[in-house]
Amino acid sequence: FLKVIDILSLEGFLQIVGIATITIFALAFISFVLILIIGYVLLKKNRLIFPNLALFLMDNFYSILLRLFLLIGTEETFYRIGIEFYNKYYEYKFKKAKKRVLVLPHCLRDTRCPAKLTPNGVECIFCNRCKIAEIIKVANEKGYKVYIIPVSTFLKRILKEEKPDAVFGVACNRDLFYGMNSLSRKGIPSQGQPLLRDGCINTLVDVDELITRLKSL
Repeated sequence: FLKVIDILSLEGFLQIVGIATITIFALAFISFVLILIIGYVLLKKNRLIFPNLALFLMDNFYSILLRLFLLIGTEETFYRIGIEFYNKYYEYKFKKAKKRVLVLPHCLRDTRCPAKLTPNGVECIFCNRCKIAEIIKVANEKGYKVYIIPVSTFLKRILKEEKPDAVFGVACNRDLFYGMNSLSRKGIPSQGQPLLRDGCINTLVDVDELITRLKSL
């Protein structure tokens, strides 16, 4: 009889522990969602909540954050929020950097572009068939060294050879986020400008906005 009571007591205890655990996880999830929403609202108002903690989480637990965010939003939205966060967090440090590079995707080129691929990426010949020449001229005036790259492996070599103090990148939301995330984990300040239209060919960026940012930074 006592054994039966002990078993029932144990089952009751385990039930309470189970309910408590579920409740804790539910509250933690709700809190996390609220933090995401509040953080996004503040980000839109050019304010960051617990910036250093947010940076630590974004740098090291982005895959977990993405999975949780997919419960309330889309993957593209997550990348856009991440890009906005890195832009805001590193804006001041970026402005203080002296040796800066601008990385453009080769897909911004016109399909009839005569420029050749070299070990340093695509070398623009300023044929004016696309807007890249205009961007390069402004970037050079502001002290940027410009690279037009076909794949992300070029960026690794640029970082190794140039050792820049800061990097400004233009890419699709996904590639831009992961690029800025990688740079952040290396301690390199970055700024990013997402493409308006991606697709690996005939892509589009807001040239006016990009040039304005290059000048202001």
